[in-house]
Amino acid sequence: ILRGNGEGERKHFERIYDYDVYNDIGDPDKNLKLQRPAFGGEELPYPRRCRTGRPRCESDSMSEKRNGRRFYVPRDECFSEIKQLTFQAKTLYSVLHALSPSLATAMADRELGFPHFTTIDALFCEGVDLPPIGNEGFLRSVLPRVVKTFKDTGKDVLRFEPPETINRDKFFWFRDQEFARQTLAGLNPCGIRLITEWPLKSKLDPEIYGPPESAITTEMIEQEIGGIMSVDQAIKQKKLFILDHHDVLLPFVHKVRKIKGTTLYGSRAVFFLNPDGTLRPLAIELTRPKSDEKPQWKQAFTPSWHSTSIWLWRIAKVHVLAHDSGYHQLVSHWLKTHAVTEPYVIATNRQLSV
Repeated sequence: ILRGNGEGERKHFERIYDYDVYNDIGDPDKNLKLQRPAFGGEELPYPRRCRTGRPRCESDSMSEKRNGRRFYVPRDECFSEIKQLTFQAKTLYSVLHALSPSLATAMADRELGFPHFTTIDALFCEGVDLPPIGNEGFLRSVLPRVVKTFKDTGKDVLRFEPPETINRDKFFWFRDQEFARQTLAGLNPCGIRLITEWPLKSKLDPEIYGPPESAITTEMIEQEIGGIMSVDQAIKQKKLFILDHHDVLLPFVHKVRKIKGTTLYGSRAVFFLNPDGTLRPLAIELTRPKSDEKPQWKQAFTPSWHSTSIWLWRIAKVHVLAHDSGYHQLVSHWLKTHAVTEPYVIATNRQLSV
């Protein structure tokens, strides 16, 4: 029974470890545009997940249903009830929905963005007034850092607690030092690599994606270094590093750009190792591959204080950080952590448990 037999729908109280492919990533019954292929199978057997045995989707017999059903997790692996509530996005959404209709509208409407930066600041400084919730209850116990009670008025306010860095410097996230720091202390610290070859060049097929040569040139890097050494010397002294999401993102650029309100580029960011051990960004390249209608577009951006160039540089940094966090979630976190270890967890329980 512990190993399962590939039949039946699993119940939450069971302790059965059985294999299945990832065929529940999409939600075709909700919208056919959300249909996704199964990961794993005869040709590419991994990744594998723990089998749940849920009914198949009506619009796609290869996919399992998701809506309205709890995901089966063997009871030995389950979170405690309080921890489970903490991690449930739907629970948080429902609580905030009840507390603040205006906030719920902002969460539900993807096209309703922040009109300016001060609106974002207001979530940290002013907050959103909430109806009284008292000293007990889920929100008070699970989200103590989010709900603030002002002693002078007694009101509960939904106000996000700013990071300590913002308390010290409101515009710290603008600065190149912080951008470089986050490559090591941010979401994806294992993404940065030492540059060992120059010039930079894409390994993708130029017939499909366009010329492989990088827009980041030797002259550009040496100018940003400040003339203290050449690119060759910097490479030999292991001073140049790169955060490279160019080739991994380029094949998906046109697909992502078909989604309303979104965009994507392939990106590279080059850093210089300072004598004090910190990194300094030297250049960022953004690339859009060629298509049937347009040739390849690429541009390199460097630090600047010019009124226009400084904002282009800041926007380029935002793209790189978005790429790095997205790569972390899908590849570093899900694929290289959960998807890699889950088959071993299942196998261990099937073979070694009693």
